[in-house]
Amino acid sequence: MKKLLTWGGTGLLTTAILDPLLYSMMDMPIPWWRDLVMLCAGIGCLYLLFKYRREW
Repeated sequence: MKKLLTWGGTGLLTTAILDPLLYSMMDMPIPWWRDLVMLCAGIGCLYLLFKYRREW
C-alpha cells in the first residue's frame, strides 16, 4: 500500500505539472479539469501516505 501511494502521488503530480507543458508545445487546448483532478489525486495520495505513515 505504501508503494502504491508513493507511486500514485509522484506519478500524478508529475503528470499534472508536465501535461500542460506538452499540450502547449503541441498548440492544443489544455484540459485544465483533467490536470486539476490529477493534481488533487496526487495530493490526496501523498496526504494519506503521510497521515498513516506509522501504521504501515
